[in-house]
Amino acid sequence: MALLKALRPLQWVKNGLVFMPFIFAVDVAWSTDDLDPLPGLLLKLLLVALAFCALSSAVYLFNDLMDRSGDRRHPVKRNRPVASGKVSVQVAASVMVLLAAVGLVVMILVEPWLGVAGGVYALVNIGYSLGLKQVVLLDAFAVTSGYVIRAVAGAVAIDVAPSPWLYATTGAGALFIVLGRRFAEVRLAGDAAEDQRSVLKDYAGPFINQLLMVSAAAAWLSYTLYTVEAANLPDNNTMLLTLPLVSFGLFRYLYLLNNSEQAEAPEQLIIRDLPLVLSIIGWVAASVLVLLLNN
Repeated sequence: MALLKALRPLQWVKNGLVFMPFIFAVDVAWSTDDLDPLPGLLLKLLLVALAFCALSSAVYLFNDLMDRSGDRRHPVKRNRPVASGKVSVQVAASVMVLLAAVGLVVMILVEPWLGVAGGVYALVNIGYSLGLKQVVLLDAFAVTSGYVIRAVAGAVAIDVAPSPWLYATTGAGALFIVLGRRFAEVRLAGDAAEDQRSVLKDYAGPFINQLLMVSAAAAWLSYTLYTVEAANLPDNNTMLLTLPLVSFGLFRYLYLLNNSEQAEAPEQLIIRDLPLVLSIIGWVAASVLVLLLNN
């Protein structure tokens, strides 16, 4: 159980992003008139999602190995399996290498170019663990890139060229989530913020509030423009009908950042806050319905 905890399975929910291009690829990669390609496409996406689960867990193990000394001085992180000694350095390192190899091999087998996406993802996260996480703003952009790479990988897996708006929307939304986590970390840590994560001192004060508001506005605006400008979406702009659900999700997340004790763990909020979960499910259902009705 300690090893499973070290793999951080709750974080795997992020890998669902690889399916996003599939939803918006109706009439491009698949069609309601011809469902034969559907099983093959979904299998590819499932394999890519599982590969990212393996690769991301390898990255978390690498991060825990690098930070184990500092984590032992942290009131919460000292309970992590590697820092506490429940998972030995040798076991963590061995599993890390195995998972990274399996993840990259699966990606390459699905589509050779996915190996590049997986490699870039791994390199960015290694850089994050080795120092980028101590550099204000660069730390947030490094984490954000992981979300965008997942969306790109999903498009590559099903051989579609998604609208640049998909990348912009994914990036803006991810940056909002990441900066929201920094906001929550500063709020919950209080005066001890710098002791828990040195970069938090650079986010303290009005700065993080300004970043959060700008990123929220960017996420909302980019999605709005995506629904009306993307060439692969209905010309009658009916995708705008999904905007209230996206708006509610953004505002609900802002509310939780200011009021929830779990706000520094977005993956917890996404799977445990019922209104937020329902808004995500509603958005997926509404998007699919609009696309199918306009097919």
